Amino acid sequence: MSNVDFIVSAERECFENCWDETAVRAVTDNEYGICIAEEGVGYALGRISFDEAELYRIAVLPSQRRKGSGGRLLGKFISECVRLGAEKIFLEVRSRNVPAISLYERAGFVRLSVRRGYYPDDDGIVYILQL
Repeated sequence: MSNVDFIVSAERECFENCWDETAVRAVTDNEYGICIAEEGVGYALGRISFDEAELYRIAVLPSQRRKGSGGRLLGKFISECVRLGAEKIFLEVRSRNVPAISLYERAGFVRLSVRRGYYPDDDGIVYILQL
């Protein structure tokens, strides 16, 4: 199974509003895209532009949750951003996604702002990690 096939499958398993193959390939096939995938575990997708990176998606399969997999994937994503020259990483998360918020804050991300009504049913919180 390719990274794209695994990610698309994991998207369906992990998210209601999942990305399709076209959206996944827009990251994985892009020279600025960052893809960290562990088949059977999860993935992190993002991009880098000059000295800034953005984490678009991170997902851990339900069977692999609460085993440190999210932290490991996030750590690999951060390391790749550093390797590529990023000085900061941004991300946005639903305000009610407490497990993700906890993961990001443990990794050192700091709340930057709130996007009221960003989602139809929730606010988005923007976080930043200075590297």
